[in-house]
Amino acid sequence: MITPIFLPRVDAPARARLLPIILLTACVSMVAGCGSTKVYTTDKTIVYSGTLYNMGNVQRITSRVDGELPDGTRVDMRTLDRKGVEALLQQSAPVMVSAIVQMDDQEMLYRRAAVAKYSEYDKLADRFEDAIDDINDFMADRKKTQLKLK
Repeated sequence: MITPIFLPRVDAPARARLLPIILLTACVSMVAGCGSTKVYTTDKTIVYSGTLYNMGNVQRITSRVDGELPDGTRVDMRTLDRKGVEALLQQSAPVMVSAIVQMDDQEMLYRRAAVAKYSEYDKLADRFEDAIDDINDFMADRKKTQLKLK
């Protein structure tokens, strides 16, 4: 009778009980080396106001803040400083301000509000900048796959 080298000389029932333990130990040691291989998918999504935006193929993310005057003309609010915004609000308040995130061919309306005072505009602009920072951090992190904007 030929006995394997790695099993001690025991009878057949004892050998039958040892075989599953040896096989389990061999399988665990082989699988242990596979843990270092990490694959991250590029499917990223942003959820905002119940809408899902797919960011997987987005190449360029930009933002804009538009103001619509009561007469219907549009003003780029990003080009105005504090005095410019205050003068605009004195001239024609309220101004409908829209904060928009542009993702290639998609647009996400982040906030739209009628603004009558500079403090209201400043609060909207600060929240919008925080959201843009959150989006940039999210896109830079390879592990994250979903962002829920507030």
